[in-house]
Amino acid sequence: AFSQSNDTLLKKYDQQLLYRYGSSFMKGGNKVSFTDLRAEFNSSSLSFDLYKKSKKDKTISTVLRLVSTFAIFGVVKGANDNNSSLAYGFVAGQLVAGLASQAFHNKSITELDRAIQIRNRELLFPGR
Repeated sequence: AFSQSNDTLLKKYDQQLLYRYGSSFMKGGNKVSFTDLRAEFNSSSLSFDLYKKSKKDKTISTVLRLVSTFAIFGVVKGANDNNSSLAYGFVAGQLVAGLASQAFHNKSITELDRAIQIRNRELLFPGR
């Protein structure tokens, strides 16, 4: 009975375990997209809540990155109009948005890694 239990555990480990592979995710040798990860989490689990927080923080990071990118137009406008205070204001805004974007991105990664860790533990050791 013990060896059958280990065999089942090994199958789960080989075929259903999620892990990060660079910027993508893998499950059983197949690549899984970020949006497809949603189906991998149990909706009544802490791992699903962490996944949702990660997704929200990733969205905020993307929006802030776009704001930071488009702030360059304000810098150019200020420079063309010889308005240094406008140009410096947009540079400062661009810097703040970029740093905030990076902070939310890092938070998203940490939350998603923790969600995957909890999900894998629940998969391999149910009821613990």
